[in-house]
Amino acid sequence: MTTIELEASKAELVREILNIENSETIGKLRKYLSKLRSNKEEASPCEYTLEEVRQRLAITGKDAIAGIGISGEEMEQRMKDII
Repeated sequence: MTTIELEASKAELVREILNIENSETIGKLRKYLSKLRSNKEEASPCEYTLEEVRQRLAITGKDAIAGIGISGEEMEQRMKDII
């Protein structure tokens, strides 16, 4: 992306933000933007070998059987809170 294209894209984003009339949406957007900006400084996601993935899946399966963890609904709610 060229500098001109980047600046045009940023200006378009600003116009979209200025058209938001809902304070709740602005709050969520602010929170999400803050997370995006802080994640920029974090290291890249970890990578696992196939054997490590298999080990993690085995542990996760045992945890699920033992009732350890959270439900899909709770995870969905957490994701909504983030976004």
